Amino acid sequence: MGLVELNAYKRLPLPVVGAEGCELVLADGRRVLDLYGGHCVNTLGAGDARLGETLARQWRELSFATNLLDHAPRRAFLQAFARNLPEGAEWEVFCSNSGAEANENALKIALGATGRSRVVAFRGAFHGRTAAAAAITDGKAPRFPVSPFEVVRLPWSDAEAAWRAIDRGVAAVVLEPLQSLAGVTEPAAGFLEVLREACDASGALLVFDEVQTGNGRTGSFWASQHFGVVPDLFTTAKGAAGGLPIGLTLVRASVARALPAGLLGSTFGGGPLVLAAAAEVARRIAEPGFLENVRACSAALRDAAARGPVERVRGAGLLLGLVLEEGQSATSVRDHLLAHEVLVGTSDDPRVLRLSPPLVLRPEHAGRLAQALEALEVKA
Repeated sequence: MGLVELNAYKRLPLPVVGAEGCELVLADGRRVLDLYGGHCVNTLGAGDARLGETLARQWRELSFATNLLDHAPRRAFLQAFARNLPEGAEWEVFCSNSGAEANENALKIALGATGRSRVVAFRGAFHGRTAAAAAITDGKAPRFPVSPFEVVRLPWSDAEAAWRAIDRGVAAVVLEPLQSLAGVTEPAAGFLEVLREACDASGALLVFDEVQTGNGRTGSFWASQHFGVVPDLFTTAKGAAGGLPIGLTLVRASVARALPAGLLGSTFGGGPLVLAAAAEVARRIAEPGFLENVRACSAALRDAAARGPVERVRGAGLLLGLVLEEGQSATSVRDHLLAHEVLVGTSDDPRVLRLSPPLVLRPEHAGRLAQALEALEVKA
């Protein structure tokens, strides 16, 4: 009796047999430039030697331990990660296994700490596919039949609507500082500041979903630092462990003190192997020149994209949205670029391509994107 996989993914016709750094290796020996990075996961690129050595060493020393036991990788992670945190607050962290789980835990914390039952979210948002995360996601896929709490969904970047809606019945205001799946949509100038002020005035908690925007992706450690607005809670996952499953929920210590005991728990979250990887990623992001390279690559990709069917570029760091000219299809342009050995992503906006390459990309790699876009221009 055989087994087939549930039909959940529309896979690309790409015979990948390996990967190295920022390139995918195909069965015929060709190399494809990976400007998608596994949905912001491959922070250090594929097959990073130092990360591999860290994992091999940790596997030999202590591969897994229950959360009833403390261990050295947890202490090393806390120390390395603390250096990169937004200033102006004391933080506590809870470890889980994915971005959706991290967001679920942030919502539990916000509801538990405030004693309120209403959550403000935004159109275009994506926060995950589990029950609470799906409730605040504005997606095309069907949600769960019943939401676990009341959700008020507002227009993105509408400061006036946000100010009216964020009252003393709201537990949390949850948003991605850059809405990735929506097409890397940016907040309007002053919008995040208004949310911060409204939350301070009402006692609601401001929650940033930095599952994709965190860990150096924007050219700063966190999007909150890039935009200059610090939330009460934030989540991250994706690239935090360089390719291993992880979810992290960060909460201000002042909020954590208001939580009921035993609110959160996890079997695998905070295991030694994953935290050893996360500590290595945190240390590498903090190394001199790392974030400078992210910003340099961002500038190079923006320059490379100023041709062919691209009308404009939005986003920050190495999370960029390429807005195509009217009448252009992101799927068609994606396929053209893939034929020229450059992999990019699409989004919920049919005119927007997404770039989220490994953060170890080099500026000279942008030339391959430029050549592929120029070939499309010539073809047209």
